[in-house]
Amino acid sequence: MKLAIILIGLIGISGCAINSGVVPMGEDTYIVSRQAATGFTGMGSLKAAAFKESSEYCVSQNKKIQVVNTNESQPPYILGNFPRVELQFMCLKASDEELVRPKLQKQADVVIEEKKSIVVDVKEKDMAKQNLDMYSKLLKLEDLRERGIITKSEFEEQKKKILNDN
Repeated sequence: MKLAIILIGLIGISGCAINSGVVPMGEDTYIVSRQAATGFTGMGSLKAAAFKESSEYCVSQNKKIQVVNTNESQPPYILGNFPRVELQFMCLKASDEELVRPKLQKQADVVIEEKKSIVVDVKEKDMAKQNLDMYSKLLKLEDLRERGIITKSEFEEQKKKILNDN
């Protein structure tokens, strides 16, 4: 009988919710953590309790709360992975510039990347091809002139023809 009572007591103690209270992390920075005793407690009530405790702590110091980070356990809530929330925060004076910095923004779980395709109509493709052909013809013509195969006046005459054809 005594063994059964001790066993029930140990199970009861191990099944209790864990609340850290306000724990200092650095200058004006604190953490509060809450963990449910079972997987049946909602995450919302744990978060609300952590925020309430944090806010009350800052108010007791005549300061305002600035949330730095939140962390929550993820389902499935089994084998000791019960709902848990951690709240890191700062208690700052109302005049502190840190209070005006951007607030928490949840990071996207999924990022969708949009890829835009470039639509080139047939006329633009043809023009690009013609320009490339013209350029290569002019390079060949310049090479012939540099080698002395054609004269400068022949080069200029052929160049005009190539440029006028396009």
